[in-house]
Amino acid sequence: MKPQDLLRLEWKRFSPNPTFRVICSLYAASFVLVIYLARSSGRNMTFSVNHTTTHPLAGIFVYPQNWPLLACIGSWMNIFLLGFLGVFMITMEFSNRTLRQSVIFGLTRLEVAVSKLVWLFALALAATGFYVLLAAGGEALDGGGLPIMGCVLSFFLQALGYLCFGTLAGLVVRQTALAAMAYLSYVFILETVCRWIFYFGVAKTRMLLFLPNHVLGALTPLPVPESVNHLVQSASTRPLTPVEAASAGIVYIGMFAILFCRVIIRSDL
Repeated sequence: MKPQDLLRLEWKRFSPNPTFRVICSLYAASFVLVIYLARSSGRNMTFSVNHTTTHPLAGIFVYPQNWPLLACIGSWMNIFLLGFLGVFMITMEFSNRTLRQSVIFGLTRLEVAVSKLVWLFALALAATGFYVLLAAGGEALDGGGLPIMGCVLSFFLQALGYLCFGTLAGLVVRQTALAAMAYLSYVFILETVCRWIFYFGVAKTRMLLFLPNHVLGALTPLPVPESVNHLVQSASTRPLTPVEAASAGIVYIGMFAILFCRVIIRSDL
C-alpha cells in the first residue's frame, strides 16, 4: 500500500479515540498556557539595582530569541505528552488486537510497521507545525523575521524521537501503565543516574552526553549566552553542538525505527 493509504488507515483508527483526542488537546492547551504565563511573567518581572529598575526578561520573546525559547518550552510537552502518546497508541493496539487484525485482513508485517512509522512522522510534523504557528504568532505581536529553520528542524527531530522512544517502550512492555512508568523512569531518572555514576566513578568523558535522552533534550536547549556555558562547564561536560545533537538524534531515530520494525516482523502480535 502507498504511504498515504497507510496514513489514512491510522487516522481512521486513532482519530475517534477519546484518549488520543484528550492527549492532543492537552498538548496544544498546555503549550499555549505555558507560553502565555512565561510571556506575562517575563514582561512583568523587574529588578532594582542602585535605584534603577530593569526588565531583564522583557525582550526574551522577541525575534530571534523567541524561536529557541519556545522550542525549549515545547520540549517538556514532547517529553511528557508525545512520549506518553507513543506508549498509549501501541499498547492500545495490543489490547484491542488490531495489529493482528491488520495482518489477518491482508497487510504484511512490514506494512504494519511502516504504517506506524508514517503515523509517528505525521504526528511529529503536526506538533512542529503547531510550534511554528505559536512562534509566528509571537512574531506578529513583537515584530520579527523569517522562521529559524535550525530550531524548526531540531523541534521536529525531538518530537519524532520521543514519539518513537515511547512507542518502542510500549512495544516491549505492552501494558500501558507499566510501559509509561518504564518510559518516564528512564527519561527522568535512570539515564541521568547512570550517566553521573559513570562520570564520577569510571571516566569523565564527553561520550556520556550522547545517550539517547540527553541527545533528544539537547536538540532544544535553554538559550543562554555562550559565555555562561564556558564559565560553568568543563570540556567534558560542554553541551552538544546543534550539529552533534541533530546528527546523533537522526541516528537514534533510525535505530528506534529499525528495532520497531524487527520486533513487529518477528514477534507474536
